[in-house]
Amino acid sequence: MRSIRGGSGFGDSIYLQSVARHFVQRGERLEVCSNFPDIFRPLGDKVTLSPFRKTRVDILAHYSERRRITATDQFQDCCVAAGIREPVDQHIDWTLLNEALADECRRPGKPVIVVQMPRAPFGRADGFGMEFLPDCRVIQMAIDAIGARATFVQVGKGDALFRFRGIDLDLTNRTTVADVLDVSSIADGFLGYCSFIVPLAESFKQEALLVWSRRGLQSRTEIIRTMTPQKILHRPSCRYVIDDCSEAELHGAVNAFLDAVGGGRAVQG
Repeated sequence: MRSIRGGSGFGDSIYLQSVARHFVQRGERLEVCSNFPDIFRPLGDKVTLSPFRKTRVDILAHYSERRRITATDQFQDCCVAAGIREPVDQHIDWTLLNEALADECRRPGKPVIVVQMPRAPFGRADGFGMEFLPDCRVIQMAIDAIGARATFVQVGKGDALFRFRGIDLDLTNRTTVADVLDVSSIADGFLGYCSFIVPLAESFKQEALLVWSRRGLQSRTEIIRTMTPQKILHRPSCRYVIDDCSEAELHGAVNAFLDAVGGGRAVQG
């Protein structure tokens, strides 16, 4: 049995789940090294779960060595690094566990939109990469534009760097990993910035509207500068704007997003 790992983060393990799933579907049993075992629940007894470790791993499914390569996106880089050359379906087969939580999120006739709580980029406490966090006022403008046409459910962990208005259900620092996956499984769309919300939306094959940081795209730090929408986003259902976009550009993106999630049109512009 071979061992496999990705990066150490929540989003990294969401990517890893699809890669491991591909190996399992080819008939291989794996030891999966991750600190987020609930993500791999759909794979059942076809995988053995171990805590994340960097050494003594046979397969590395991580994008870090391919940041400069523009011909592939981040999920594809995980697959290439793992030695997979054929297409891989980025997908999670999740079965809802917490029906009561799902019912708490739903409102009759309204799409459920999961919002990512703004937190320190990369989970760093030293301020590294702060320019990667977009101007969250633009995300707030999107929330304001959508308004009562949707139900906003906020998820995340840690200290909020910006507090959004108009959130219907704030689950920050109140959920398990399984709870986040439950909420995501019944969501109609995702709203936020480049974080674990990207592989989450893509793995559930749902719509997403992301706000990118202009400062991040112009960063002197190569790791941050190369994290472009073209490099990060795998599915066309993930659309984006830059945080210095015009009001008309934001409204256009919001309207396209609302049309896709079934919330109608919110604004003109």
